[in-house]
Amino acid sequence: MAVFRIRGVVEGFYGKPWSMKDRLDIVQFMGNHGYNLYIYAPKDDELQRFRWRESYDDDFVKGFSMVVERGRQYGVDVAMAVSPGLTVEYSSEVDLHTFIEKLLSFTGMGIKNFALFYDDIPFRLSSERDKERFNSLAEAQVFFANRVFEALKRELPAFDFIICPTQYHGRAESEYIRELGEGLLPDIKIMWTGPQVCSQHIPESDAIKVSEAFKREILYWDNYPVNDGSMIPEMHIGPYVGRDPEIVNHSCGIVLNPMNQAHASMIVLGAAADFLNDPHSYDPTISWVNAMRKLTPGLIDEMLLFGEYSLISPIHPDQSERPRKVIEEFRTLYSQGRVEEAIVWLEKEARTILDSAKNLKDKLPSLFLEEMALWIYELERWGEALSVTVEILKSRMKLYVEIPEKKDLQQVKKLVEKAEKRMMELTRARTLSGGCAYREFIMEILIRTKGYFTLKERNWL
Repeated sequence: MAVFRIRGVVEGFYGKPWSMKDRLDIVQFMGNHGYNLYIYAPKDDELQRFRWRESYDDDFVKGFSMVVERGRQYGVDVAMAVSPGLTVEYSSEVDLHTFIEKLLSFTGMGIKNFALFYDDIPFRLSSERDKERFNSLAEAQVFFANRVFEALKRELPAFDFIICPTQYHGRAESEYIRELGEGLLPDIKIMWTGPQVCSQHIPESDAIKVSEAFKREILYWDNYPVNDGSMIPEMHIGPYVGRDPEIVNHSCGIVLNPMNQAHASMIVLGAAADFLNDPHSYDPTISWVNAMRKLTPGLIDEMLLFGEYSLISPIHPDQSERPRKVIEEFRTLYSQGRVEEAIVWLEKEARTILDSAKNLKDKLPSLFLEEMALWIYELERWGEALSVTVEILKSRMKLYVEIPEKKDLQQVKKLVEKAEKRMMELTRARTLSGGCAYREFIMEILIRTKGYFTLKERNWL
């Protein structure tokens, strides 16, 4: 049975880093699901990136030592990454010594795995001394990384050393990649995110070409379920898909970059664990359902609905299927003159959404509810918007007479105002979900209903 040798998580997102409690929970969860590597690399830890020359304080060391110990107990190696690329002078002996000493200081916490990240920095040399000494950014990075590796080798009996290059996705045919592959010592592992920064698909051909270019098996940094940058409004808890099982034969492993929401990330991490441990037998739907069932017992129906409305992500770029099918079925029934059936169909989905949201708010484990609350709130608002739309459709039927009652006109107007208020609330939301598919549908019903008023009130456009 083929299995990825490295099965990991990299805390590598932008935004608020996890708490030590989050890390303890994640590392234990990883160990229970067959993962074997956790990399500490939050982009907004200033001592990891902007102020990399400075040391961590005693509180951090004490807390992180507990994470390392938890990893030891559960079979998960803990690695520390440092990202000096924004300010490092590659030719500086002082910077080199400072960097090496910082990595070696981590051994006091029991760490024996290290990473040097060159990602998300300008694709050029900035120091004048570096420009005089090196012909390219790649040459400078190779020089620095190899010397770090050699220094660690002199001090430590066993360790792993990982590089994230400045070009970490796309096409492998570049001079930068050629220089890095030829220059870096063979025992240094190199990370790669696939065809895109957040790749919808990672085919076998990508693993073959990139591993050949770097002259070693690549370590995939998989940017899912991460939700930083423009993805902050999204809750990435959809199935883990789009990774060719054959990449197991051409890579040394995969590390997933999770969301700022550590416990919500466990849904994807739990499902992905099945792929990492047995890619050829992996069924994404079965693993997804099983992960939800284990993490949120007694709420599988509600979580599946929430998951279906939370599919928006780089690996699920198309509109969620569920709301699309709801709208399509409504339009089909309505166009066939089966208006009451169409309304009942829509009402059923509105009620399912509202009941599910209530159950999730009442019964979700507190750590999950805290992280998912904004998205559950948004889903509930869409349920309310659909429910008011149903009321409009029902009440509007009373207007289909020669001279409708004034009270019936007023009732529909109030419902339209209520629906518009709901839609305005959703416009101000800080989250995005599959419920957005209803926006155009509901607005069309509201506008057509108001258009009917102009006819009955002789208030011509």
